[in-house]
Amino acid sequence: MRIRFLGLLLLIVFVLVWSCATLEQLVQAPDVKVESVNITDFSFEDITLDFGLLVSNPNAFGAALEGYTYQFAIQGNEFLSADESRQISVGASSASNVSIPVTINFKKLYDLMQQTKDLDSLSYELTGSFRPGGMLSAFDIPFNRAGKLPNVRVPQIKFSGLKVKKMGLTGIDLELGLDMVNKNAFGFDVGKLNYDIALAGSQLIKGSTEKLASVPPKGTSEITLPVSLDFSGALGSLSSVLRGNSVQATITGNTDLSTPFGPITLPFNTTQDIPITR
Repeated sequence: MRIRFLGLLLLIVFVLVWSCATLEQLVQAPDVKVESVNITDFSFEDITLDFGLLVSNPNAFGAALEGYTYQFAIQGNEFLSADESRQISVGASSASNVSIPVTINFKKLYDLMQQTKDLDSLSYELTGSFRPGGMLSAFDIPFNRAGKLPNVRVPQIKFSGLKVKKMGLTGIDLELGLDMVNKNAFGFDVGKLNYDIALAGSQLIKGSTEKLASVPPKGTSEITLPVSLDFSGALGSLSSVLRGNSVQATITGNTDLSTPFGPITLPFNTTQDIPITR
């Protein structure tokens, strides 16, 4: 009886081992490659990277993926993580494209990692894995991609000065200077600028101008706005103010910038005392 039992046990073990070996030959783990990384959305507040993955299924039957997890690190520190439930089908002996978007908010990044403010570019690493179902549920399908992304800082608009070109009893012609200060490692062109200017608390003029300047990387370009004022009515009090040495100026509005990553609209609001030159 004992011999028969041992024989049966050995037979069961043999069948199980043979079955596992045969299963390993018949079933293979899918392969994942990160084929592309593209910037799909860009602003001075956040940036979205789209990771294009190719999932290849070498098996003679279709594969069903039930989702994926990923961790996104910046400068070696985990910044984002996610666990996504997403049904993805990959046909037998074929491949499917999967897109994973990752959005980086710069304010959140700077709050968590103060040292990143002074860097021109940031190193990142995306690591993760897909969750297969069915016959492939025992497999882990990992993916990984490392690279660099631009570190973005909001450009500043500052008054550089106010020049009196011509002053008469009824009006004045002015030239208002603005500096566009760029702390980024990339340059951009300043296109249309919509502005609302106030001097000494008096709202003066609303206007729009186009094709103003090209701002170099980590550089400054000056923008000049001509302003003509009529001293009639409420603006009459400005006549004495503009005969002084300085005046408080406010400019609000927005400007269209052409960057290497696409067009961006930049809002601005600046108030400061500026010198008056003649």
